[in-house]
Formats: sequence, C-alpha cells, structure tokens
Amino acid sequence: MWKILVVICAFGVDCTMFESDPMVYYQTEEECIVAADAKAKAMVQTFTDYGYYVDSAAHSCQYLDHLKAT
Repeated sequence: MWKILVVICAFGVDCTMFESDPMVYYQTEEECIVAADAKAKAMVQTFTDYGYYVDSAAHSCQYLDHLKAT
C-alpha cells in the first residue's frame, strides 16, 4: 500500500510535510503519484489563495510494507 506525502515551503514559514487525514492508501505507486500530484497542486493553490508565497513544494508516495493489499 502507498500513501501520499506533500512538502510545502512558504516564505516566512518552515517547510512542512503533510499527510492525508484521515489516511488514504493506494494499491499502486502509479495511482498514488497521480493523486499526490493533484493534491499538491490543490494545496499550493490554497496556500496562495490565503496570501502565502510558496517558495517550493514537492510530493511523493511512501510504500508501507506492513500494510498488505487485500
């Protein structure tokens, strides 16, 4: 199973890593990457809408070996 990780660095604010809450798990890395890309773009837009200058952002997916697909 895979989960999304998004890191956003905004001017004047420490870089922060975000995870879904509640946690959403994906069966494949490809499925997760597509979702992570959309989530990161939406989050950067939200930060911008609230007046933050986003210096950088990154997203990825983490494989969780202890969670097996059923």
